[in-house]
Amino acid sequence: MAGLFIFCNRRPTHRQIVRLNASLVWHDRGIVGPKKTEAIILRTRDFGESDCIVTAFSSIYGTLKGIAKGARRSSKRFVNSLEIFSHVNMEFRDRRSGDLAWLDSCELIDGFAGIRLHYNLLSRASYAVELTETLFPLNVPSHEMFQLLRWALGAISEGRDLDRTMLIFQARALAIGGFSINTAKCGICGRVYKGEGRALFHPRDGSIVCMACERETALTPGISPEAVHVLARLQSHGVLVPEALACDDAILAELSKVLVAHIEHCIGKRLRSAQYFT
Repeated sequence: MAGLFIFCNRRPTHRQIVRLNASLVWHDRGIVGPKKTEAIILRTRDFGESDCIVTAFSSIYGTLKGIAKGARRSSKRFVNSLEIFSHVNMEFRDRRSGDLAWLDSCELIDGFAGIRLHYNLLSRASYAVELTETLFPLNVPSHEMFQLLRWALGAISEGRDLDRTMLIFQARALAIGGFSINTAKCGICGRVYKGEGRALFHPRDGSIVCMACERETALTPGISPEAVHVLARLQSHGVLVPEALACDDAILAELSKVLVAHIEHCIGKRLRSAQYFT
């Protein structure tokens, strides 16, 4: 419509005609106009002689999968920008059929180079991108989740208090994805939890439960009042810097166990990357 408006009001320039013709060509091929977004590269794999299939989590469109034509030979359009974990500016075009988009170019913003310096950092970053892709499959957008993933990769790259960083990431990712743990009342009897006395975590209900309704086992781990308070804070606030998360190692251990159990129950499996750092 913009092109028609130009023709109806004044003589088009040569550049405008070229742009309109190009858009019509893409339309005839079943491809809509170009889109731009920031994105985090989740994974890539070679395709054919010179192409790559790229999966990325974008700030606007959620998880995207596309073909980067000639990416392994390009010296301009994809320079150092398709490495896993990279934060990039991406330009792509949707196709009218199929899930794969055409990636036109990527420009590197931050490669988070520190992640590749130690296996311990690499395993945590791998877990972060795997959980993101699991909770937010293709075309499920969340700008808040994009910001969380970008923050987590930056913190991991800098080696900032890794245990607290991963705890914050897990709790916030679940909350953003709609899988918050109920910390307000017992998931069985409905009694309001007043922050007094030890509670239990019940994976089946995604909730804390009182000691009167269940007993503490490996499947229903105990959780202290202090840990319940920290978890509720993590789920209801934006991203906290690790230094602001006031909890000791015992609370970290409790919550890590609870979050791993909750994630596995929600998605129905154990994440492949979880075995390398949990």
